[in-house]
Amino acid sequence: MKIAFAILSHNEPEQLLRLAETLNAMFGKPPIVCHHDFSRCSFDEALFPTNVRFVHPHFQTRWGHISVPLAALRAFSLLRKYDQPDWFVLLSGSDYPVRPADEIVTELSNTNYDAFLDHREILHSAIPPCQTAQDGGFRRPDWISLAYRRYCAGPLWWPRPSKTLLRLGAFPFQRRYVSLRSPGFKWISRWLRFQPPCRIYGGDFWFQANKKAINRLLDDPSAAGLVEYYRARPSPDESLFHTALCNHPDLQICKDHKRYEIWRGKSHPNWLELSDVPKILASGAHFARKFRPDGVVQGVLDETVLGLSPVATHEKRRFHQKRKSRLYDGGSRPKGMLGH
Repeated sequence: MKIAFAILSHNEPEQLLRLAETLNAMFGKPPIVCHHDFSRCSFDEALFPTNVRFVHPHFQTRWGHISVPLAALRAFSLLRKYDQPDWFVLLSGSDYPVRPADEIVTELSNTNYDAFLDHREILHSAIPPCQTAQDGGFRRPDWISLAYRRYCAGPLWWPRPSKTLLRLGAFPFQRRYVSLRSPGFKWISRWLRFQPPCRIYGGDFWFQANKKAINRLLDDPSAAGLVEYYRARPSPDESLFHTALCNHPDLQICKDHKRYEIWRGKSHPNWLELSDVPKILASGAHFARKFRPDGVVQGVLDETVLGLSPVATHEKRRFHQKRKSRLYDGGSRPKGMLGH
């Protein structure tokens, strides 16, 4: 079975390089396509392993924007065109594997699922039973009402001041959509030529899927219309793929996306620490996020979980120290965080 990796990144090239080399050591140089936003942080691609390809031209990505799922689609397309893998795994540059490769391969080889994707249907005033988390993330009860406003609201909106956009020097207003919930909503939507998908789903963006599911994302004739529907929506990455895949009744989709995260806020997962390692291992996840660029926790996972010898890990650290001064040659330092 062939597993391929699509990685989205925008900063921290040393961390991205470590992730690529770890995947190589675990999976025997698998196909890897990276969509890196070189407008945010440039580096020398030649320092990466030869099995790592970069998407050119790249999208200028930003948090909560349609450019993020479009970047993932472009990476999936390249993997399918040149490598034709059985499974596609979508990662960010701050992700890291947390189970041995043979266990991941065995589980994916024996599963009846076509995708492992965190998802739930978004309905007005209907909170699924699993929405009980009190520490943030996609399983908290109030995320459903937030998602309903984002993805099920009508096309009417008004400008709302945004301190974040003002600090970034951009136009300091963002769109606030009106949720049209009256009985006349369907008539109004037809009059405005606004046709939402029949069933809307949402959840965490990061997932893995087999070639059957990825073919649906890339080839479905309705995909272009779905992209246009989400283009002006906030955080389309948290619903676009979910709606596209979950509306195919012949796809078997597991709600467990095999990712470990800790949410104590509502916008970003926490940095993972050494104290989190036992919980990570007990979760059964294949990958975890977010890891700090310093690599301390990743080093412990290398030696105790992933089967990478301490000598190899030590040599890897020395190699990265030497490479670090060359990685940015002709480029620029990172300009900030985008992903969540």
